[in-house]
Amino acid sequence: MIYSEVLPKAEMRARYRRVALRMAPMLALLASSGCATINPIKAFHEYEGGAISKNPPPPPGLNRPSPNLASVPPKPKPIAPELQRSIRAQLEAANHRQNALAAPAGGVAPKPKPVAVPLVEQPPVPVAFVPGRAIVSRRDRAALAVLAAKRGALPIAAIGFAPVQTAAGLHLALRRATAIANTLTVLGVPASAIRIEALAMGRGGAAQLLYGDTTK
Repeated sequence: MIYSEVLPKAEMRARYRRVALRMAPMLALLASSGCATINPIKAFHEYEGGAISKNPPPPPGLNRPSPNLASVPPKPKPIAPELQRSIRAQLEAANHRQNALAAPAGGVAPKPKPVAVPLVEQPPVPVAFVPGRAIVSRRDRAALAVLAAKRGALPIAAIGFAPVQTAAGLHLALRRATAIANTLTVLGVPASAIRIEALAMGRGGAAQLLYGDTTK
């Protein structure tokens, strides 16, 4: 089915009048150039983008034959409720066997080792440095003091960064990590509990508690 827009006669006349006024200079130019074979109606249709009265093309697949419902496979037969319960029980038993833990040779499962986990995990403390320098500021020293007071027996990593991946950048990162480690040592953290890391892939530095080492 084809739908078309029906406009009032007054609006239709006004639309064609506007189109005619737009095309008047072009038709006059064609007439003055000696093109007497120009068809005004054809030129009007080309100006509008094609023949107005032409119907749109048919939808794809319109000429194909209708589908054959006899080719549809029949609906499968429903499974009996008893068989459904049996299959469900077999699947549940297989799942339990797969997830069950094997018992040790002595017949008694070993007790899990206690893991000491801090009550509150502390976030890393960022340390800002002046570009090209490795001096810890007074404000960052106070933040490191708070982290050192909350570390308990955990080791702590002193990390230094540098913005360029060169030998000079790695040396600057190492100097910054050493400056953080020295500040932590002054704050009472044993040197054996401090791990120095230098990375030439960032800016500034950081101090971070190493919680994973409590399981060793």
